[in-house]
Amino acid sequence: MMSPEEKANLASMRSEAMTRQGDVEESEDELYAASAPKGSFSGKAANALVEATNRLLPLFGIKDMYDRFSEPKMSTLPPEFMRLLTMFGKAFDDAIEEGVLPEDAKIDLTVITDDNGLQGLAGRIGMAAKSGTFKRFLTKKVKESAPAEEESMEEEAPMDSAESTDTLFAGRM
Repeated sequence: MMSPEEKANLASMRSEAMTRQGDVEESEDELYAASAPKGSFSGKAANALVEATNRLLPLFGIKDMYDRFSEPKMSTLPPEFMRLLTMFGKAFDDAIEEGVLPEDAKIDLTVITDDNGLQGLAGRIGMAAKSGTFKRFLTKKVKESAPAEEESMEEEAPMDSAESTDTLFAGRM
């Protein structure tokens, strides 16, 4: 049984850990925002990218779909959406390296400045979502990382949704 002092120390440590976690997430969001394409994007083109993204998410074990954008015009993409695109980019790079996807499937967010760039990216993501070889590649990658992921999950405290999504993304890379 813990003494009141030990309980207070534990509560203080938890609070400090949560503050640090929040700081890390804020820093990550700033990095994702800085790497986001900048330009003039219509809601229609951005939502075409969301639809393609939502077709690919289940292959990464993510059940929650990304919500459509409600803005008619955008100048950048939000950090949480960039997190998904970055995850896809890393998986595409691995798949290209292993010959699973063609070289022109590469995701280069630095060249996107308008609706044509978003639509091209949506097309590449959509084609990967339909690719049987890419699906098998991701399934194999997930199975390879699953034992290590399961062990680390057992040792950690329960996570909130955003943290567990980040962990899931990291496990897919």
